[in-house]
Amino acid sequence: MIKAALLATALALAAVPAQAVNLVLDGGWQDDQVDAVDTASVNSPWMFTIGVDALFRVTDAFNTGDVYTVTNASSTILASTTFSTDGSAVPDYFGTSWSDLSYSRLSLFLAPGTYALSITGNCAGGCPAGFGVRLDTAPAVGGVPEPAAWAMLIAGFGLVGATMRRRSAAAPVVSA
Repeated sequence: MIKAALLATALALAAVPAQAVNLVLDGGWQDDQVDAVDTASVNSPWMFTIGVDALFRVTDAFNTGDVYTVTNASSTILASTTFSTDGSAVPDYFGTSWSDLSYSRLSLFLAPGTYALSITGNCAGGCPAGFGVRLDTAPAVGGVPEPAAWAMLIAGFGLVGATMRRRSAAAPVVSA
């Protein structure tokens, strides 16, 4: 039984590339870099499993002009850092770069699941090209109003309008 568990663990570790890095949810920024054009970053693939909706963020922080591309394990392109921020504040070391429009950055919404994301870069600002990566719990999003709520809103505006109309028609005329 113990031999089988050890064998299963060894096989699982062998399946993970040596340079793979586990990313922790709400763990803050992690440093990474691309050493050559269109090659995977030093810490790629970034591996993690999440049970809640999350935001995967990448920001350049060193040389402007670099563009980074995020792909999943099946080489499907998820996004490129030419995208803008999602508007939320991201504090600490890379926070200034996140808010600075001269640096490239992206924010990907990820549903619960297991991910192995690789990041490549174009080194337009020069190689090595450093950047920051983080994974945060996504903020709760309010739902879309139900049709009944819209109907009540419209009916309320109609009642207010009818009341104002009745009041203006019943107002006495004062003559001098």
